[in-house]
Amino acid sequence: MILKQIVLANFRNYESASFSLQPAGNLIIAPNGRGKTNLLEAVAYCGLGKSVRFHRDFELLREGAQFFSVKGDFRQDNGLDLRIQISWQDGKKLLKINNLPVRQLSSVYECVKVIYSAPEDMDLVGGSPRFRRQYFDLAISQLYPPYIAVLRNYLHVVEQRNNLLKRPFQTQEKDSWDRRFAELLLEVADYRKRYLELLNGSFREQYPEISDQVKDIRLRYLTQQHDPYPHGAEEILRLVADWSEREKRYQRTLLGPHLDDYSFRLAGHSLKTFGSQGQKRIAVIILKLVQASLIEKLTGIKPILLFDDVFAELDASHTHRISEFVDYRYQVFIASPREAVCGEWKDLERLDLPGAG
Repeated sequence: MILKQIVLANFRNYESASFSLQPAGNLIIAPNGRGKTNLLEAVAYCGLGKSVRFHRDFELLREGAQFFSVKGDFRQDNGLDLRIQISWQDGKKLLKINNLPVRQLSSVYECVKVIYSAPEDMDLVGGSPRFRRQYFDLAISQLYPPYIAVLRNYLHVVEQRNNLLKRPFQTQEKDSWDRRFAELLLEVADYRKRYLELLNGSFREQYPEISDQVKDIRLRYLTQQHDPYPHGAEEILRLVADWSEREKRYQRTLLGPHLDDYSFRLAGHSLKTFGSQGQKRIAVIILKLVQASLIEKLTGIKPILLFDDVFAELDASHTHRISEFVDYRYQVFIASPREAVCGEWKDLERLDLPGAG
C-alpha cells in the first residue's frame, strides 16, 4: 500500500501541516528538533491508532491545543483509495475509515500496515521484558488482528484474578476465574507460538545473507515456569494449582503470557550477552524486514516502512544490503539529520519540513 498524503492538526510540533508523498517514499533530511520523528510517528499512528513510541495520546497534543487529528489518504494494493482519520479531544478518540465512524479502533489493523524502526529498537535485545512483549504483541496483531481481542480479554481476566487474590474468596469463585484464565492463556500462547515459528522460519530461509556478522538468528520464548505451556486447559489448571500458594502470598498472578519474555539468540548464544552493538543493531533491522515480509505474505498487504535515523551506526556495506532487500518493493520513509544517507537511497525524493529550509 502507499500513503499519498498526510494532514496533521495540532500533532506534536505541527499546528497545521499537509505532506504530499511519493509512491516510492521520501527522504526526510533535517537537523534534529525539526519534526522528522514526529512526522513518522504520525504516519505510524494512521496504522496503529496509537503511538508506536508508546506515548499516551495526550502527550501527542501540541502545547496549548485542545485536540489533534491525523488524516492519511492511502492507495491500497488493489488500487482502491482508503482514508484513515483519527482525532483526539478531551480524552476521547474518534476513528473514521473512508469518512465513516468506526467504533473498534483495532479495525485499522485490518487495512493499514506500518513497520517502524528507530534507535530505541536496541531495547528489544537488552531492554525490559515489558518492552519486548509490547513490541511482539503489536507485531502479532498486525498479522492476526483477532489477537487484539484475545489479548485484551486475557489481560482483563488477569486483572480480575489479581483483585480476587487480594481479598478473601470462595474456592468456587477462584475456580471459575482460573478456568477462564487457563482457556485464554492457551489462546494467547498459541498465537505467540505460531508467530515465532513463522519468524524463525524466515530468519533461517530468507535473511541469512544480509550480514556476515549476523547469522543463525533465532528467537526463544521464555515462560515463568521455564518450560513450554501444556496443551490443554486441564494441564494449565494443574500448573496454576502448583503456583497457588505463591500467588496467595504475593497476591497476584505469577505465571502467564503477561509475564513471559523473548530472547534473541545468535548461533545458539544470547545476543544480549555475547553480541556486539553492531550485531544487535543489524539483528533488530533484520527483524523489521522479516516482519514486513510476513505481513505481505500472510495479509496480501505491502506494509509501509519507516526508518527513523537507524543507519547512522551502520557501515555503507550493511546499508547497501538493506536497501537491496527493500528494493523499493515497499514505500519507504527515511528520516535522518545526515546528508550522507541520500547516497544509498538515490531513488527517493527529499521531503521538506516546515522551517527546514
